[in-house]
Amino acid sequence: MARNFEYHPTPGGAARSRRQDHQAPLLPNPEKESSFRSRFLLAVIYLLMVGVIIRLFYWQVLHRTRLQAEAESQYQRTITNIGQRGKILTSDGYLLVTNAPVYRLYAEPHLLKRPAGELSQLLAPLLVDMDPEIATQPALIAQQRQDLQSTILNRLSQPDRRWVALKQKITEQQKKDIEALDIEGLGFEEYYVRAYPEASTAAHVLGFVGKNQAGEDQGYFGIEGALDKELRGQADKQTFNKDALGFHLFFDQLEDQPITDGRDVVLTIRRDIQHTVEESLKNGIERYGAVSGSVVVMEPKTGKILAMAAYPNYEPGYFYKYPSDTHKNPIIADTFEPGSIFKVLTVSGGVDAGVINPDTQCTKCDSARRIGEYTIKTWNDVYNPNITMSDALAKSDNTAMIFVAELLGQEKFIDYIKSFGIGDPTHIELQEDTSTPFRKDWKFIDLATSSFGQGIATTGMQMVKAVGAVANDGKLMRPTIIEKVIDHQKNTEIPVEAVEERQVITPTTAQTVATMMEYAAQHGEAQWIRSKTHSVAGKTGTAQIPVEGHYDPDRTIASFIGFSPVEDPKFVMLVILREPKSSIWAAETAAPLWYNIANKLYLLLNIPADR
Repeated sequence: MARNFEYHPTPGGAARSRRQDHQAPLLPNPEKESSFRSRFLLAVIYLLMVGVIIRLFYWQVLHRTRLQAEAESQYQRTITNIGQRGKILTSDGYLLVTNAPVYRLYAEPHLLKRPAGELSQLLAPLLVDMDPEIATQPALIAQQRQDLQSTILNRLSQPDRRWVALKQKITEQQKKDIEALDIEGLGFEEYYVRAYPEASTAAHVLGFVGKNQAGEDQGYFGIEGALDKELRGQADKQTFNKDALGFHLFFDQLEDQPITDGRDVVLTIRRDIQHTVEESLKNGIERYGAVSGSVVVMEPKTGKILAMAAYPNYEPGYFYKYPSDTHKNPIIADTFEPGSIFKVLTVSGGVDAGVINPDTQCTKCDSARRIGEYTIKTWNDVYNPNITMSDALAKSDNTAMIFVAELLGQEKFIDYIKSFGIGDPTHIELQEDTSTPFRKDWKFIDLATSSFGQGIATTGMQMVKAVGAVANDGKLMRPTIIEKVIDHQKNTEIPVEAVEERQVITPTTAQTVATMMEYAAQHGEAQWIRSKTHSVAGKTGTAQIPVEGHYDPDRTIASFIGFSPVEDPKFVMLVILREPKSSIWAAETAAPLWYNIANKLYLLLNIPADR
């Protein structure tokens, strides 16, 4: 039989038990506490993981490129070598521009055993550039030595630098002198710079090589500027691993891209003709006291430039020593009012349109022409009633040219002038080729003054191109100064073909105008200097220079343009002299210089006499 369990509290126990139940504190629930702690730890871990992920994203995604570059820089090095720039040669094979080896002197400061001060004193005297301009000036040499010493000391006093350049363009002799000092921690890097064996010859054709904003070589002006991409060598990048000291691990080259040299450019210029033209121009400017001058010689049948010269000149290898306005080629970059040489184009249009012929008489040439508020006179204020067109061109009669322009009419006159290429770029392969477009709101006074080359802007190259068409049976040839481009990598030569742009006037018109120009050369103001051995078709031009709204009668641009021989022209040439002092007239300055050069061209080009 089951026994009931009975509980018998001790006396007072019940009361004590109730009192204890009422006063005892509540104990924490172990299960709840464990759950809260777990959630808290999970939250902390989660936040840490999120932080790690964000940090990883920050470094491995946002800054991946920079970190990778920094890491690679610790064990990789990339050397960039540029292929040599292409050479520039004359048509007869003479080098005008090439590349010469020079050296960069550098130091590795952590390898140097001698104090920086001692080294700067040793090196500075050996690094002075003995430029001919300062070779005889001890004060300038001393200043250069002091500047070099200060620069070298400053660069060597940087112990945290592993490599510093001390001097660029070290010559072979300077390199040998420094090597003889046997200084540990110095070194040389060979590279090439542009060299000009002919000094200033054809400077305005060649241009020069300078530095762009990125510090890279870039061609400016002339051929160097226009054909920079053709001449520029391509980069070669060599990437290799290096050890902790920065030395090349030769067995572990990672990348090697081949060097590609630039293309060579062969010009149409002949060295002997270019030298002759430059020397003659310089002498002419000195003889006639001109401020400046220019000459261009072109083959009318091909458009090839045989010579192009301007003075004052400069040396492309030292371009930074000359005023910046000396760098541009005035023959293609400067516009000017051509004056009476422009009358050749006015007459050409009149003959081609059939409104005049050589014997047409001017019925409005008996006095000065009054056009609105303007009075237009002849250059000498002498008037020739009923003058023929041949005599008008020879005597350079302004009123006769207005007569021709009136017969043509404004629209047809402008059409002819534009067809000759006036107002448009000539498209010669030089960087500064420029033009001045025609005004749209022409008035009758503009037609009148333009007929004799005043109030209209052109360039020397445009005039040679235009008159070249008269010498070439009316065919307008595009002027070119490039014979061919040579690509040595592909072993190919790319010739530049002659380009006929259009037929401006008929062959008959061209022959008629050529005869009128020959008559002008024989009977005009420059007849005293005419050739006795060769026929010449030519025209003088004396243009007053506009200043502050009027023309200065004492300042002129004197010019002479012509071609020879007349029946079979071998060259067309323009001579321009700005502000000659001996005489303001072209017949006494530009014309004799033209004939002086022409007489030499007959010999150089083997042109037989035809008179």
